[in-house]
Amino acid sequence: MKKFKAIAAWLHLWIGLVTGIIVVIVSITGCIQVFDEELFSLFHHDLVKVQKTGPAKPVSELLAIAQKAVGKKKQMTDLKIAEEDHSYVFTASKANKKEDVGISYFSQAKYQDDIYVNQYTGAVLGIIDARYEFFNVMEQLHRQLLLTKPVGSVIIGAAILLFLVMMVTGFIIWFPKNYKQFKQAISIKWKAKWKRVNYDLHSSLGFYVLPIAMIIAITGLVWSFKWWETGIFKTLGSPGKVVLTRTAPAIATGDTTNKKVIDVIYANLLHQIGDNYNVIGFNLPEKKSNTVMVFTYVKHTTDSWNNMSYFYFDKRTGKMFDKLEHPDKPLALKWRNSNKAIHTGRIFGWPTQILAFLAALVCASLPITGFLIWWGKRNKKSKKKSHVRRAQPALSRI
Repeated sequence: MKKFKAIAAWLHLWIGLVTGIIVVIVSITGCIQVFDEELFSLFHHDLVKVQKTGPAKPVSELLAIAQKAVGKKKQMTDLKIAEEDHSYVFTASKANKKEDVGISYFSQAKYQDDIYVNQYTGAVLGIIDARYEFFNVMEQLHRQLLLTKPVGSVIIGAAILLFLVMMVTGFIIWFPKNYKQFKQAISIKWKAKWKRVNYDLHSSLGFYVLPIAMIIAITGLVWSFKWWETGIFKTLGSPGKVVLTRTAPAIATGDTTNKKVIDVIYANLLHQIGDNYNVIGFNLPEKKSNTVMVFTYVKHTTDSWNNMSYFYFDKRTGKMFDKLEHPDKPLALKWRNSNKAIHTGRIFGWPTQILAFLAALVCASLPITGFLIWWGKRNKKSKKKSHVRRAQPALSRI
């Protein structure tokens, strides 16, 4: 058992020294990610919040206003509709060609503008370049160290995999022999010397956040490794990633609508879901595609998962030709749609968000307190060696 713990301690130390800085960065940015939506609304209240002054203008009219605000050269790709007191958010984005992408995250997109429009007045409240928006930058630092995804996500993923090993080895080192040791291992002796307090902060707090930290790490690895995501899909009963793309069926030449198609789509969607939604998201198609995919998050959920449904419309007619509603989704897709909410603690609202925040904060402290423990032991050993060297001449004269 002693040899097993010694191996675990060696792994724990060196993995910690190698991955420490990355774990601190990921954990601190993770703390921000837990409350990013609330903080964004707080700092950009004038963009996000609107007062209802009458019926909302047609989506087609608002889309034209947003398009005019960024110019014809930028293509609209997404639309987010939230609750009545939230503005509509139109997104114009385009990825750079592979040959134009460098090592930095910022080189990946040619443009990525979010246009906030008051749906009641048609006023453009503001335009944000999402590439440089603070909370988006924090998310990209969290996920890929502000490097391009193929590089940064692998570095982050490797560090988090090693962090999982570190958590397991840490638990092995911490595991007490009896109840008396257990009571000591879960407490912090605040009146002791700072070295002892630091040690207790590392071992005790590490024990308390262990299950939450492991869930955060496991869900976070989904964005780094496809094989990890595929493995969870298979574990939950799906052969692989669920395909969400659809192709609109062929139609007769005259079977088109004279109305603005996006308005027809929106009306047909509301006929399906009514006002039972928190968010509606439109994926606006490129010129070559005839499919408009719309996803919704509903207010009244049927289970503990994120209640996300998909609806597919033909952009030529505005008619719905397929749908995948939450109750009909396979378990693996229910998990995948909820993975980010689990990762950030949003899955059950404020209580789990606070737990996720505290766990991330402790994880940020662990490499620091662990380094201080190692540094203290290292200095102690060097002082002992120095003392022995000074003592030898005196002993030789006896």
